[in-house]
Amino acid sequence: MGWAVSLATLASLIFGLHQVELHPIIAAMYSSLSHTLWALCLAWVVVACATGNGGYVNKLLSCSVLIPFSRTTYCAYLVHPIVIRYAIMKRDSPFHLTIESVTLMFLGQLVVSYFFAFLLSIAFEAPFVSLLKLVSPTKRNN
Repeated sequence: MGWAVSLATLASLIFGLHQVELHPIIAAMYSSLSHTLWALCLAWVVVACATGNGGYVNKLLSCSVLIPFSRTTYCAYLVHPIVIRYAIMKRDSPFHLTIESVTLMFLGQLVVSYFFAFLLSIAFEAPFVSLLKLVSPTKRNN
């Protein structure tokens, strides 16, 4: 039941407002509650996976292929506002929003953000993780 409610809520938050004109009160309710609902639905996924009820989702999220992305994702979270601000502040004319221009801008900022996130991860995160492994090694079972 939790999975069904969580997935339905996530889907409605993502796809529910496509080309819909909302009444101002409904728009205010959506704006004020959508982030909280999103966080609660993701919290359900985390709790379900942590308690062994994740099933295929837990297997997918625990896949070893995703480890390099998990290490750079937080760095990308820190870097992307700087990349966005730089891209916006360098413009000397209005930016006309079309599907193509927004897609190209998004993909360009995504690539640049992850490039700088990778450099940041290599320069700071990896050395500190190695240092922490030296200072407090984990106990290994024989």
